[in-house]
This record gives sequence, structure tokens and C-alpha cells, in this order.
Amino acid sequence: MSTPSFSALVFLCVAVLVGTRFALAWVVPTAAARQVEVESREPGGAMEVPPKPAGLAHEAGGNGSGDAALTPATCEGMPVEVRSTCWQALARQTAQADPEEALRVCGRLPEGPGREECASDVAETIAPRDRARAAEICAGVASTKWRGQCHFGMGLALAEVDPEAAIGLCNSAEAFRTFCRHDVVGEIAMVNLPAALTICGREEGDTLTRKTCWHGIGKYLARRDLTEAAGACLAGPKSWQALCFHGMGWGAAERDVDAALSGCAAFGEYADNCSHGVANQLKRSDPAREQAICESLTQPEARAKCLAFVTQ
Repeated sequence: MSTPSFSALVFLCVAVLVGTRFALAWVVPTAAARQVEVESREPGGAMEVPPKPAGLAHEAGGNGSGDAALTPATCEGMPVEVRSTCWQALARQTAQADPEEALRVCGRLPEGPGREECASDVAETIAPRDRARAAEICAGVASTKWRGQCHFGMGLALAEVDPEAAIGLCNSAEAFRTFCRHDVVGEIAMVNLPAALTICGREEGDTLTRKTCWHGIGKYLARRDLTEAAGACLAGPKSWQALCFHGMGWGAAERDVDAALSGCAAFGEYADNCSHGVANQLKRSDPAREQAICESLTQPEARAKCLAFVTQ
């Protein structure tokens, strides 16, 4: 058997971990996230900063069964600058069959954030079949950041099988609690909409917490079908429908911006809220188009909020 090339091995390792790393870049609290907290104290139809874009359970390598057949020898043979990435990938690959061995693999990483991230990956991977052990792993993570992320990942992993347990784990997500609720309820909505509506309908937490709940339903369902998402939004309380439609626009724009805008135009009083979501989703990728969409909104309040976000 030929030995895989260095570039191929690096690609495999990075592919397995890119979902987790990309996701975390969006959830670490920032000045922009704090701005959301300020805005959330006011009534309105938008949640201005994106939560984490996708559940970890659906990212590459998320179930530990990816095609990258790594071994300890593979990781040992890698240059030091990519060796840690390889150990994390191997741990996730090993976790389903042997969680304790996976944790030993994590122990090969230098003590610190990388090792804690690795343990978090292992907990998320095994949560659907052994949530007690996964919870023990999370509790043993030293840093606030990765302990919270560990419970967040567990919530995502359990969303499809136990909605109440999944959303309950967000209470242990620490700094990521609000984002956890957004993504976990979104994952629940994809497979059990009545359960998601029940969770959001309890109106738990502060304004930001309630916002993220309804926004998550709209955003996740719109990734699959805009009409389905609209039906779900309209099934919620009138006071949160505009916010849910904002999430819809955001989610639909991740698939196809033009189709999202065309679809938004059909939603009458919520057309601007939906288009506002499309605009906000473009902030990082196409700010010029974001501004153009904001300027096209007909509702003065929505237009003002949308344009304010352009310059943040």
C-alpha cells in the first residue's frame, strides 16, 4: 500500500475539524455579540448578529465516522505544526468505538485549549449513546469556554433524540447559552417542530434568549424550505413572528440569496423582516449588496436597523 502524501493527510485532518473550528469562530462572545444584547432590550423584528451557522452534529466528522482513516503512526509522522490537528481528528474518529482511548489520544495534545477542544469533541460524539459519560467529560473540562462548548455540543448531538434533554444542556453552556438555545431549537425544529414550538412557547429567559429561540426555528427550517419555515413562524406568537421571519431570510440566504429575496417578497407584512435577514447574512461576504438590500426595505424601522448594522 502506498503511503499517503503529506498534503493529502493534512487535507483529511483539516476536513474533519473544520466544522468545529469554523463554528467556534462565530460563537465566541465579541463586541458585536454584546451589541446584540443591547439591541435585544428593545422590541423589534431582527436579531442582528448571527449565531453559530450550523449544528456541529452535521459538520464534517461530526459523528466520528468520517472517511479519514488516521492512525497514531500517521499523526506521529506529521510535522509539528499540524500534528495537534491530526490528534484531534483521530480522537473524534476513535470516540464511537472506544471513548476512553479517544481521551487518551486527546492527552497526546499539549495541555491547554487544544486538549480541551478535543475532549469536547469526544463528549459530543458519544452523547447520543452514553450521555452520562459525555456529561462527565464535559464537567472535567477546566476552562469556562470549552466546558460551555462541550455542553453546547452535547445539546446539538441530542437534539434529534431527546429535545428536552438537549435544550436543558444549554443551561450548562455558560458563555454560549444563548447561542446554544438558538442552534439546538433549530435542530429540534428540523425533526420535531411541535417540540420546538413548545420549547419557544414557554417564553423562558430574557429577551435575547426568547429572540434566539424563534430566530433559530425560522433560520434552520428555511435552510430546507422557505414555505415550511413561514408556516412554522406563523404558528408562533404574533409578537415573535417578525423575528422568526428575519431568521428565515438569513437561513434561506445561506442557500441562494436571489431565491431568498424572491421568496421573501411573497410574505406580505413580513417581507421586509425576511429581506432584512438576507441582508444581515451578507455582512461578511458582500457588504455592498447588504447595504443595497437594506436601502430597499420599505419599513422605516427595519431599514434603519438594517443600515445601522452595515456600519457596525
